Formats: sequence, structure tokens, C-alpha cells
Amino acid sequence: MLKQYFKQAIQMLKENRLTSVISILGTALSIAMILVVILQFQIKLVGFRPESNRGRMLYIMGIRADSRNSGDRNSTAMSDGVVKECLYPLQTPEAVTAIASNRAIVSLRNRQLFEEYVIKYTDPGFWKVFDFRFISGKPFTEADFSSGLPCAVITNTLARKLFGSEDPIGKEVLMGYVPYTITGVVEAPTRAANSAYADVWAPYTSNTNYVNSMSCGGVCGSFQGVILARSASDFDAIRTEIKQAVSRYNATGREFVLGMNFVFSRLDVALGSNDVNGGILKGWKEYLTQTAPLLLFLLLVPTLNLTGVVQSSVQKRRSEMGLRKAFGATKGRLLTQVLCENLIITLIGGLIGIVLSVILLQLCKSFLLTKETAVTFEMLFKPVLFVAALFFTLLLNLLSAGLPAIRISREQIVDALNNK
Repeated sequence: MLKQYFKQAIQMLKENRLTSVISILGTALSIAMILVVILQFQIKLVGFRPESNRGRMLYIMGIRADSRNSGDRNSTAMSDGVVKECLYPLQTPEAVTAIASNRAIVSLRNRQLFEEYVIKYTDPGFWKVFDFRFISGKPFTEADFSSGLPCAVITNTLARKLFGSEDPIGKEVLMGYVPYTITGVVEAPTRAANSAYADVWAPYTSNTNYVNSMSCGGVCGSFQGVILARSASDFDAIRTEIKQAVSRYNATGREFVLGMNFVFSRLDVALGSNDVNGGILKGWKEYLTQTAPLLLFLLLVPTLNLTGVVQSSVQKRRSEMGLRKAFGATKGRLLTQVLCENLIITLIGGLIGIVLSVILLQLCKSFLLTKETAVTFEMLFKPVLFVAALFFTLLLNLLSAGLPAIRISREQIVDALNNK
């Protein structure tokens, strides 16, 4: 029976080509716009190199420093002292890293350049948390970090620009007029990997601006923390261990009391949680409150148009439907026939919509993401995309064809045969 419905749907597409094209394009555009919204969320949530383990990552984006005497409160990033006393001693995680971002001119001794690049000052744990692909060389070591040696890892893009080669190991670059020796070259990450992204990575101990911070009594600084758990089931245990570390830190009687606002999971970050103005933890309720009206609008507008198209095509077949009912076809059978036939159109539109959504994301990424964000195959083609496309395609089919199908299935046989 389904095979017969499929043949009838194909025949209808051939007979009503203009109507079919309008229906398919309307469906495709609707699905594409919905998927663009979903793709933005997917890019913020799912893992891809060098952040393949996002599902096991926790983020400390900021801290709170409260003065014991004046009552002043500061919401800022961590100092290196907080990192050393509260993050590095953690036993539950697989790896921990502290990251401070900056921009600086990267140049050569014999060739002065004036272009700024993103620099991340970090530690050896960074290379355990993130899975960069090294093209040549290796990351700086624990010994390099402990000694504060000025060494750096750069991207292959920057290596080609500065040296015309992806193997400049042992050569020097100038960052802020300080010579740094290149120890490794990695494949340039996309900006969508916001925690890992940079053009250059160096030990923060090589820059005195990030060591021995005295701001807020040694609490405030420039660092955010990223923690890689052995399993997502360890998140609660890690948060508990962090609270214990903060309590020990504050027990020393410092002038400022340390508070860690939130330890976010990747899902928290994707839903819009942040540490601005003391921190905001958002869940699905807040996210859907903002996003659902847009999705409904994008779904209902083409649905109303397609309902009219389906109603028109069903009206042309009233006599056929009446005859089928006269020969014993049930309301459920007629309802199934209309839905199945319209499903062919919406599935074709859904497939076109998937392709169109990727094109729209590329064309509009300057304001949907950032202009420099490289959208890769690994980021886009995840199971959630196809599940979402199928769900909204079926929902669109049900909404647009359901009402006409119910109406025609309830008609009296005589009225249908006489086309009344």
C-alpha cells in the first residue's frame, strides 16, 4: 500500500509541477532556516578537533573576590596563585589547564611586521585537555614551563606566512619584541573552538605580566580554567573538590575572599550561561523561551502556505476519495494516504533544506558566528542535525497535510462523489 502511495505522489508531482516546486521550495526554506538556528547551537555544543572532548569539559570563566574589610566585590578572572592552589592540585580530573588570552604583534628579527595575532599564555596541561594535530615539532614541556623559557607553538598558517614553511622548529619569532623559540607547529584551529583558538601558544611563566599577580590581594588575574574530566559522571565530584580547594584557600585569612561563581559544563555554555556581572546559569527553559518563538514562526508561516496548496490538491481528488470510501476505505486509510503522499514532498524539501542551511550558514556567518570562523565538515554533520531535520520535516508534513486530510476523510460519500 505504501508503494502505491509513493507512486501516486510521484505522479502528482509530475502533473502539478508548478505547485510541487512551490511546495518543495517553501518546505526547503523553512527547514533551512530552522536548521541554521540548530546548527549555531550544535557548533557551540558538540565536539570537534581540537575540542573533541567537549562532553567531558568543565569551564571556570571567572571568579569573585570580596574584600573582608571594605565590602568591595570584584568579578574577574583568576590569578596564577589561585590556579596553582585551587586547580593544579585537583585529583579527580584527567587534566587541568589555565588560559590567559592576549593580542600582540608577532614579527621576525630581520623583518619587522606589525600585524597582531591572538596569543594564549597557558601551561603543559593545555595539550592534554585539547587534541591539537601537530604537523611538526612538539608542545613545550613541563621543564620549559617551570623554567619560564620563552618558547612557543604556532599554527601552520602563521608558520607559512612568516617562514614560508610548516617546519620552522628551532627558529625564533618576536612577541612584544621578546624572542620566542618555536617548539611545534599545529594545524590552525577554527575560531568556533573558542577555548583552544589562538595563533600562538606560550608558557604563561615566560611573561612576567601573568606571574605573581597582586591584584585583589593576589586573587584577581587574567586566567580562565578548563578541566577535562575522565567521565561526565565525575562533574559533581570535581565541583565538590573545587569547593574544598576554595575553602582551604580562604582559610589562610587573605584580605580578599575567593568565590567561584560557577563551574560550567559545555551544555551550560551552549545554552548561554556566562560569568558576566556575577554569573548567569541558563538551562533549557531559558534557552527555549528565547528560541522557541523563532522556531515556531519559521515553521508556521510555510505551514499555512502549504496547507492551502495541499487543500487545493485534495479538492481536485474529492471524487476519487468518495469512490474509495464507497468501496470500504476507512477514514484512517484516507488520512494515511494524504499524509504519506505529502510526506514525499516534505522529505524532498527537507533534504534540500539541509544543503541550503549549510550554504546559508556559510554566507551569513559574519553575523551568525564570526566572519573568521571556519565551518568544517566535522562541525556540521552530526546525528543531531539529521534527527532535527527529520523531526521538523515530519512535523511540517503533519501540520500542513493533517487538517486537509482530516476534513476529506470526514466528508459524506455522496457529497464527495458529487463534488459538493
